[in-house]
Amino acid sequence: MPSKGVSIYSYISVNGYEVEFTVPAASILNTAADNFAPKHLEIDSSNIPGLHVVGRFQWTVLFHGEVIASAYNHINSLTGKLSGGTMTATVDFAPIVTHNAIITYGFYAAGPGDVGLPNRHQCYVTICSKDNIRWMGAIAPPGSPAAQKPFSRFVLAAPHDNGMNSMTTCDAFFTAANMDIVSDIKEHLPCLRFFQHLPDHLLLRRLPNIVYGVAITQKKEIPLMLHLGARYFEFRPAKLLPIIRKVSSLPDKYYFQHSCIPGLAFDEFLSQQAAFLDENPTEFVVVHIRWDGVVSKCERPSQQVIESMLDEACGQATQRPLRWGGRECFSQSIDELRQSGSRLICIINAEKYDSWTAEAYATLTPEPILERFESMNTKGQEGTDLTILQCQATSQSIKEVLVYSVLSAHAATSCLTSTKAHLDSQTLPWIRTNALDRLQADKTIVVMNDFIDGATTDTSIELSRRRLA
Repeated sequence: MPSKGVSIYSYISVNGYEVEFTVPAASILNTAADNFAPKHLEIDSSNIPGLHVVGRFQWTVLFHGEVIASAYNHINSLTGKLSGGTMTATVDFAPIVTHNAIITYGFYAAGPGDVGLPNRHQCYVTICSKDNIRWMGAIAPPGSPAAQKPFSRFVLAAPHDNGMNSMTTCDAFFTAANMDIVSDIKEHLPCLRFFQHLPDHLLLRRLPNIVYGVAITQKKEIPLMLHLGARYFEFRPAKLLPIIRKVSSLPDKYYFQHSCIPGLAFDEFLSQQAAFLDENPTEFVVVHIRWDGVVSKCERPSQQVIESMLDEACGQATQRPLRWGGRECFSQSIDELRQSGSRLICIINAEKYDSWTAEAYATLTPEPILERFESMNTKGQEGTDLTILQCQATSQSIKEVLVYSVLSAHAATSCLTSTKAHLDSQTLPWIRTNALDRLQADKTIVVMNDFIDGATTDTSIELSRRRLA
């Protein structure tokens, strides 16, 4: 009988929680023992009563047997398409905060499996502790032996392209977009060469879908990322492309830039970091200013401007003095930094030992990424400040994948979400098992991921605990 598959994945690190996944006539109950274990369910038409072909897929989070949260989609067993539900748009996958946990989740609506994309819908749910908000203070309390060790012993979770966490800024210029914008952006956005077969007026109409598929890698606000436990943020500040500034009503200031696609404003980003640090005196944040891929027409801030903005952000702290420091902070002890108030560490174009290469990460499978992890070693860390392990693929750089995802666009079909659960179930266990043995230099290690979640942040916390023991 016709059916549509759903691949499921969960991660749980808070006692008493379970996740139940259900479809007509079948269910799977996951506990912490099932972390990182992919499983499968089928929306089978033979299990749907009467002549109906639409079945309900649902996940439910339970705490000691009591229902805490749930979400669902109605799925057509013949076509595989969604026909309603609460997970039909990625933008709506808002984290759920309970009295003791943070629940994050995602859903990818799969097509028939064209161009190597999954032919099964993908769904993941992660549950981590609310205590992650102060994890640095928990594993290296002030005055403890752990806090006498250098800051570089921390392993930090990083939201990949953290400033691309909503379409708000983009929408502000899409509403005023015209043919001039298309003509100008085509010069600067490499992925648009994949759509040369589309006339400009159709490309203009598709531009929001293209941007969504290429650039929106997060869906949480910065304060929630910090609450989950993220502590490393790469930021690419630059002003708007002149044509965007000309046609939009956006303020003339510095924004996170994905090539020339604007995201979160830099001043807002810094204010949110400072507010978090002011409220949480044991915590630190590393901000790494870079301009990888930012087009030259987008004006970059000078070092003097950056330092002035950092001073202004730190000056907003009201509960205790907050200062920012540079790469010298990595070698100082955790306690020294806390005592001086230097808890916002900002580095600019620092040397890093990075797993990412364009060739390896243009993938829909974990194997090339794991091969990159396997190739890394302690010697490679020499002469660098940071070691970066990137878990997310850049499948949008595969022409056929991006074109298919855009032209068959649905609110839950971004190619960036198609690989999330499958890759995490392979990359995060590898990092937990192997990273500290392979990478033994006294350097800060960063675990980076799209759609930052509890499984990723818990991985960094666990490795930090081991390095500081």
